[in-house]
Amino acid sequence: MAYTETYPHLFSPIGLGPKVAKNRVMRVATTSNLAERHRVRGRMLAFYRTVAQGGAGTIVSEAVRLHPLEAVVPNAIPLFDRGVIPGLRRISDALHEAGSLFVVQLNHGGRQHLGRRVGTLLAPSEIACPRSGGTPHALSTKEVEEMVEWFASAAVNARDADADGVEIHGAQGHLIGQFVSPFSNTRTDRYGGSLENRLRFPREILQLVRRRLGPNSVIGYRMGVEEFTPGGITIDDACEIAQLFVSEGLVDYISLSQGNFNTIETHLPDRHWPQESYRDIQRRIKAAVGDAVVVQSTRVQMPDQAEDIIASGDGDMVGLCRALIVDPEWPTKAQTGRTAEIRRCIACNQCWDWISSGEPIGCATNPVAGREHAFRHHSPAPPTRIVVVGGGPAGLEAARVAAERGHRVTLYEKSHVLGGKVAWSHRLPNNAELRHVIDFLIPEAGRKGVEIRLGQEATLARIQEDAPDAIIIAAGAEALAPTLPGDGSVPVIAATGPDDLKRVPSLGRNLVLMDEDGYFWASSIAEAAAALARSYGLSFTVTSRFFENFRELPMVSRIATLKALDEAGAEQRTSMFVDRVENGAAVLKHYLTGREVVLPHTSAVIWTGYQRARNGLHRELKAAGFDRTFLVGDAYAPRRLPVALVEAHSIARKV
Repeated sequence: MAYTETYPHLFSPIGLGPKVAKNRVMRVATTSNLAERHRVRGRMLAFYRTVAQGGAGTIVSEAVRLHPLEAVVPNAIPLFDRGVIPGLRRISDALHEAGSLFVVQLNHGGRQHLGRRVGTLLAPSEIACPRSGGTPHALSTKEVEEMVEWFASAAVNARDADADGVEIHGAQGHLIGQFVSPFSNTRTDRYGGSLENRLRFPREILQLVRRRLGPNSVIGYRMGVEEFTPGGITIDDACEIAQLFVSEGLVDYISLSQGNFNTIETHLPDRHWPQESYRDIQRRIKAAVGDAVVVQSTRVQMPDQAEDIIASGDGDMVGLCRALIVDPEWPTKAQTGRTAEIRRCIACNQCWDWISSGEPIGCATNPVAGREHAFRHHSPAPPTRIVVVGGGPAGLEAARVAAERGHRVTLYEKSHVLGGKVAWSHRLPNNAELRHVIDFLIPEAGRKGVEIRLGQEATLARIQEDAPDAIIIAAGAEALAPTLPGDGSVPVIAATGPDDLKRVPSLGRNLVLMDEDGYFWASSIAEAAAALARSYGLSFTVTSRFFENFRELPMVSRIATLKALDEAGAEQRTSMFVDRVENGAAVLKHYLTGREVVLPHTSAVIWTGYQRARNGLHRELKAAGFDRTFLVGDAYAPRRLPVALVEAHSIARKV
């Protein structure tokens, strides 16, 4: 079926003020941290060009820095410095060449910050952000007026870089949102008090930007629809604000988001939320503003969801972030009838965790994200024979890339199912979307012509018979349960999936999970174990040597996990470990002080994180003279999915 019949609304043009976008897909602002010494160079340019070539009609830049007091790290763009204009113009040129509009987002974080890189916090009032902490400097009336000028000056610099327009960021509890919200604004001057006064700051910014840029630039506004915070902005407030801005002709479009840092998990709803999480709330804005262009951003994954939002009148455009990080070609694939080939987001928020820590952007399942400058094109290879050992994500990625380059690839998987741990871990609570990893890789390997041998273990004899030119071993790692000191009266279970939890006895008073993983393995098993404990009538304890459980989870996802466990009645013990089992009890010891806690009548200790790499075949092959043998992923050392995929991808490019 032609795309015009399948997605007629999504791929129709739309006017944004004086400009026309070729389709209704907007890549919303996405921090890349790819600038080099405050300048646009090859890495950042390749990142933006890739999104444009993937077909997005409008691309909003990452939030540029517009005030010198805001943390100006070398990987961000300080648009108050006109020296960035030539580099930003290179992005404009690349996006225009691909047929995309380029809109630069202007934002100031105000009192909200991640990490401790912000030396001076600015805000409407001397009130610390509940999440970020740190008492901010309350801007004086004169300083507010000066801040309006900083926004307008940055907008002019964006125009001079040939951007099509600017987007003023008034959402997610950042500086403008702090002025608008009574939750964070207790001022008594003309910028505080009534809604009219609290709107004065964004109004003055929009008015001045409109005057400075003239009629030929797009002006958008990123607006928060609900703070989910007592005393904060509600959806009713947001409808009134949107109507005012539209009626006054201040904006050409309104892009929607929700939450503040107090409810930061609502910015990027993960697998604990349904897809299209906030569609019903955001549709009220569209109903309030009539014909004005509204961009819905609500965890859309697939083109049929986007088409339905637009066709139903709930929004005029769909804003995508994570969906275009994992697959920048999302629009082109949808438009050319290849929707089944879209690589889908697993909603892990690893991308956000990296960029919020100041690291370059990346993706847990797309190894090319953030590495476009190095990985843009596969170099063709002579058709040599490659054997891949292991059909988990790393093995499938290596096989896919090697075959795409022209190699003849055979993949051995000793089980009868592809996918490794992912093949069954998606059955854990709030984990179903993890399946997207292999739902992309398995068909892709088939499309590329990989010969897959299921139920066949790769042995030295078999590989010698195949006589490959290179071997990639991605056999993964084996989860283990340690032998604890004591009398063995409590079973210790290495759990990596729901079937392992079936071995937990139902008798006793307590169930304990030891988190040596600190990541999604531990958190997913913990949520499943909490439900099991409740069904058995057991108390459930999660403990870890770390200062906090699940310490490596992205914060926005960790919030959801900790909330789910608390609601399930789980007890959280940190800086502790299971020292021994005796007399049917698990004995926990404080890692720093040695203090002990005895949990009598313990049903079982569930252990997550203890693993052993499966690399014996590698040693055999090396001893037999197969020098071109490579270990990737957990077979090299048990680590994380993103590391395994990048390693597999890199090796497959080189063989």
